[in-house]
Amino acid sequence: MIKLEKNSAPSYLDASKVSELTKEFKDSGKNVWNHDAIKKSLLESSNKKCAYCECNINVESNYLEVEHFEDKSSTPNKVVEWDNLLPSCKRCNGAKGTHDVISDPIINPFKIDPKEHLKFKLYRLVEKTAIGKNTIDALNLNHSERAVFKRFEIGEQVISAVNTSWDRYNHWSTSGKSTRSKNILIGGLEGLLLECQREASYSATSSTVLHSDSKYIELVAVLKSEGLWSDDLEILHVNSAKLTLECA
Repeated sequence: MIKLEKNSAPSYLDASKVSELTKEFKDSGKNVWNHDAIKKSLLESSNKKCAYCECNINVESNYLEVEHFEDKSSTPNKVVEWDNLLPSCKRCNGAKGTHDVISDPIINPFKIDPKEHLKFKLYRLVEKTAIGKNTIDALNLNHSERAVFKRFEIGEQVISAVNTSWDRYNHWSTSGKSTRSKNILIGGLEGLLLECQREASYSATSSTVLHSDSKYIELVAVLKSEGLWSDDLEILHVNSAKLTLECA
C-alpha cells in the first residue's frame, strides 16, 4: 500500500447529481455509484491499481469495485461523496465488507501515508500502530495465497533482476566494456526500477525489497564509481525509495 493522490471529482458528480443519486439510493437501494465517469476517475487516481493491495484491477480482479470507505448502509449520505469512494479489487472490498472505519479506523491511502502505520517483514505487513493492525485485519492483507505469496513472487523477481544486473555488470567489465553490453546493463536496471515506481503494481513491495537488498546498494555504488549511473537512473532510484516501507 502506498500514499495516493486523488483526482478532482468527475464533472458528472456535481452538487445536483450527488443530491439526486443520494436520494435515489435511499429510496431504492440502487447501485448509483456504478457509473463509468466515477470508475474512470477512480482508476486514474490509483494508476489502475487497488487502493489497498496494489494489484492491477484490470488484470487480477477483472473489474473495478467502487469501495465506500464509510459503509454506505450506515452512512447513506456519503454514497456518492467523492472523498468516500476508493478504487478496490473484489478481494479487498469483500474482505472489508461493512467494517466500521469510525470506531475501528483503518488507512485511507488517499488521506494517510501507509508508511506511518505499516512495516514489512518476510513479505508480510506488520503493524506500527493500532490503525495499521486494524487495516491488516480488516482487509486481510496477510492472506497467504492472495497477498503474502504474491509479495514473495514479486520480491523474488526483484532479487533475481538484481543478480542479473550484477552478471551484466561483470560481463561488461571483463569483456572490453563495450557500448552494447553497457546498454544491456543500463536498460535492465531501468526496467527493474520502473517496476518499483508508484504506477507499477505492488510498488510498495518491489521498492522495499529492492532498497533493502545489500547487493543492489553495492551495485549502485559500483556503477556510480564507474560513471555508469545516469541521471535517469537516479530519478527512478529516488522516486522508488520514497515508496519503501520500514523493514521490521
